[in-house]
Amino acid sequence: MLWLTKVRSGSMAPTLTDGQLVLTRGLGTTSLVRRGDVVFVASTEVGRPITKRVIGLPGESVSIDEGRVRIDGRPLDEPYATRSVFTGAYDVPAGHYFVLGDNRDASSDSRSWRQPYVDRASLRGRLLLR
Repeated sequence: MLWLTKVRSGSMAPTLTDGQLVLTRGLGTTSLVRRGDVVFVASTEVGRPITKRVIGLPGESVSIDEGRVRIDGRPLDEPYATRSVFTGAYDVPAGHYFVLGDNRDASSDSRSWRQPYVDRASLRGRLLLR
């Protein structure tokens, strides 16, 4: 199934802009979710649907040191992300994902949520970017 998703914040800039419409493909329960996917999330944490980028996969350790992301100790190349001053460490549980906005210092995401991990059932679609 395909639909149009309206971006409702600047948290994904410069990749996506507030108000932009993006074609989205539904994620079935067996669809593969990959690091770097921009996903449509039915967020109970925020209380509305949001768009974020998948950074951490189930079972991975995500560390952020002054905005530089490492996955299981290996640096993650993120040409899409803005610089950040944030530091933190996370262990992604089975069946869950760690998501961030590309506009790091202007994004409400896994780093700041009470429950930082998004369960697989909450990932409803993958945005189809050029």
